[in-house]
Amino acid sequence: MEAQAFTLDQPFQGAYEKFIEITSHLRAQAPGEQTHSDIEAYLETDGRELLRLLLQEHLDQQGPGRVGESVHGSDGVVRSHKRDHTETGYQSVFGAVRVPRTGYSQRGVSSLFPRDAQLNLPRQSYSHRLQKRVAAKAAKLAFESVASDIEAETGVRMGTRQIQEIVDAAAQDFDAFYAQPCPEEIEQHAAAKPIQVLTFDGKGVVMRQEALREATRKRAEASARKAPRGFARQDKSHRKRMAAVAGIYHIDRHVRSPQSVAQQFAPLRLVPQPRQVAPKPVGKKLWASLEKSMQTVIETGFAEGKRRDPEQQAEWVVLVDGDLTQLDDIEQAAKAFGVEVVIILDIIHVLEYLWKAAKAWLPPDDPQIAQWVCDKTSQLLQGEVKSVVRNLRRGATAKRMSSKQREPIDQCATYLTNHAPYLNYPLYLAKGYPIATGVIEGACRHLVKDRMEITGARWGLQGGEAVLKLRALVINGDFDAYWAYHEQQEYQRNHRSKFSEMPTAGPRLQLISGGKA
Repeated sequence: MEAQAFTLDQPFQGAYEKFIEITSHLRAQAPGEQTHSDIEAYLETDGRELLRLLLQEHLDQQGPGRVGESVHGSDGVVRSHKRDHTETGYQSVFGAVRVPRTGYSQRGVSSLFPRDAQLNLPRQSYSHRLQKRVAAKAAKLAFESVASDIEAETGVRMGTRQIQEIVDAAAQDFDAFYAQPCPEEIEQHAAAKPIQVLTFDGKGVVMRQEALREATRKRAEASARKAPRGFARQDKSHRKRMAAVAGIYHIDRHVRSPQSVAQQFAPLRLVPQPRQVAPKPVGKKLWASLEKSMQTVIETGFAEGKRRDPEQQAEWVVLVDGDLTQLDDIEQAAKAFGVEVVIILDIIHVLEYLWKAAKAWLPPDDPQIAQWVCDKTSQLLQGEVKSVVRNLRRGATAKRMSSKQREPIDQCATYLTNHAPYLNYPLYLAKGYPIATGVIEGACRHLVKDRMEITGARWGLQGGEAVLKLRALVINGDFDAYWAYHEQQEYQRNHRSKFSEMPTAGPRLQLISGGKA
């Protein structure tokens, strides 16, 4: 039976003709006349045009969205003047399309377009699906690369300014998304694991001068006035703003001995047996902020902890790097939220101080340096903090070191003394608590550094903040759930809020009750 021929008054006539053109072209190709790449390149462009025509003609068939004699705006004004031939357009993932629509107006007020609300059309001239693609790529790639990829995939050209605008708008619902009721999966993790861990750190990001904090900006301006001499490189200091990085996760207990842990941190040649396999974190959420202070980010972390564990059934552990201001903020947040926390100084930061002290204590190439660090680490893990500090100071004096020579040793001793309340490692190990901040150190690297330090990147405050939010959503596995929520919020902002009541059922958008947290 022959296929029924389309007539000019039938729907999708243009798409049908394009389909016939494509199939005729493919049928006319003799075997071996084109490579598979040639064929795919043809289908990638002409096939995309076929899809664009299908979308365009579908929009045409649905009509202009006339819903009655008048519509009622949220401003209380009834709009009864109708204009049917008002079009708008946007760039879809298949290319540009036009949308016929009826505008309802009244003198002195802005017009309303029910068709826009029915389709949940975006404020920007790019479809939400195209914006989603841009946002996901911008979380990983430089904006120039995003523009190149989008044009290759969709044929849509956009500049870096348009990409920046899309990214800024795409990230605006981040805080509201994570403020929703805790998802069931996370509640299960919180109930199943005995320990909830909060961890915080900072990572510097190179900023444009106007985006620096005031004190840093003044130092940058003063440094810029000092011209470099000859071929000296211009001073690159005072160009960074600290991103406050936070993480939360749940984990099983991992009871171990001080000796086994000391061996794990020793160089491989000093470790005769295999290392123990530690339990893996679950329900992990990471985020970072350039706009918010560390104090605010810490408070947000505690709020997330309460959202997950409102009855404080788990033991709360906070891993820190030793920053004294950060410690004060953590203690204040714990008091404000009414939770008991165990604050633990990260053993990795302790090791950094020990290694510096060891290289001052012994000759730099002495093979005993690693063993010296291992011995001191073992003592600290057994709770001998005072003994280590005393031996460091007395030893430096006995060696008659100059103040400059003994400076790393004194710094290590002072660091240990100031943080003694958070160095009760025998208790922490017996309780099965984690004592290393590997999660947050990794977050500083793959959440912040790997994206924000792309060669030559200098960030504005709003743009940098938006990219960090989108990157956190991708890393946390929440991007798809977030985008569904974001589109719902766009509908509320751009359309629902303009009408006192929607003249039609509107788009079939479902409120998202969170994703993974």
